[in-house]
Amino acid sequence: MAVCLTHHLQVFTIFSLPSTAPLRILAGTVSLSPILMLKAYSVQNFPEEFGRTYHAYRAGSYAFPNDQLERERLDLQNEALVKLFGERLYFAPLSRRAPPVNILDIATGTGDWAIKMGDLFPETEVVATDLSPIQPRKVPPNVNFYVEDSSEPWDYSQPFDYIHTRVTSGCWASFKEQIADQAFQTLKPGGWFESQEYDAIIMSDDESLPPNGPLATWFREINEASELMGRPTNVAAHVREAYVQAGFVDVQERIFKMPMNGWPKDERLKELGRMWERNFLMGLSGFSFTLFNRVYERTPAQIEVALVDVRRELIDTRIHAYIPIHVIIGRKPFPGERPVPRVPFT
Repeated sequence: MAVCLTHHLQVFTIFSLPSTAPLRILAGTVSLSPILMLKAYSVQNFPEEFGRTYHAYRAGSYAFPNDQLERERLDLQNEALVKLFGERLYFAPLSRRAPPVNILDIATGTGDWAIKMGDLFPETEVVATDLSPIQPRKVPPNVNFYVEDSSEPWDYSQPFDYIHTRVTSGCWASFKEQIADQAFQTLKPGGWFESQEYDAIIMSDDESLPPNGPLATWFREINEASELMGRPTNVAAHVREAYVQAGFVDVQERIFKMPMNGWPKDERLKELGRMWERNFLMGLSGFSFTLFNRVYERTPAQIEVALVDVRRELIDTRIHAYIPIHVIIGRKPFPGERPVPRVPFT
């Protein structure tokens, strides 16, 4: 049975109206009413600014672009994270022998994670939502993509066994209220919530990162600008606390270190660092334009000039910088359950 969103949504590969089953919109195969055609067009008519395109649905609520360059960057980012995690897509104790019935992926981006989970669990229905319809049309039959603003109240026809977020910094005014609380309400008792997140924070364990250099300054300004815009990029370090406050039990956190470039001697970490360097080089302009223009009133030309020095430090292997990647899991307790201490997950 399909899991449907029952209000305030726009759908591009699936269209759902209150009290109706989903209808797939396949290009050239389905005739749509003028109203549905208009809605389907409106969410894909992306506004352009700074030479980039941005989401049309709830335009302006997310500061980063959604064009082809950004999609390629997102896919590279997903690939790097999976490698960092030892080729694991998830850390919650999901069973292949008794697979989850329903999975929800919030802010799915290009849908890469949702598609891989659909392949891994072919009997599971995977629902994935995002502000932008940028996911591929050719997907596993058990994977459905919706255009949805998950910062607003959720309304699903069935509860989920597992809910997932990945790299959603800058998406929410309050991760706890908009995401953790709603995930708790939307999960089945015993269901798992997992977040794979990182903040706009750069660190170094050997003081090789100049504290007032262009790279460290860029991270500070991104954090300041996102706070002033009401969509903070520093979320990951507070996710565990949000889980606990929302009512989850068995809450555990593991922190990975993602090198910013190829500085590590270890070959695996060196490869990861080179991937992450490409990820950031591809993303720096898109990360910067909206926030720095709106908050600091800098022109695109001024922003690009400043980014020259940021890129120079980013690729400097004498700077042993990394970004902490947080993985947090938590379980919705059964009614009347008493928490039992758990061994940390690996």
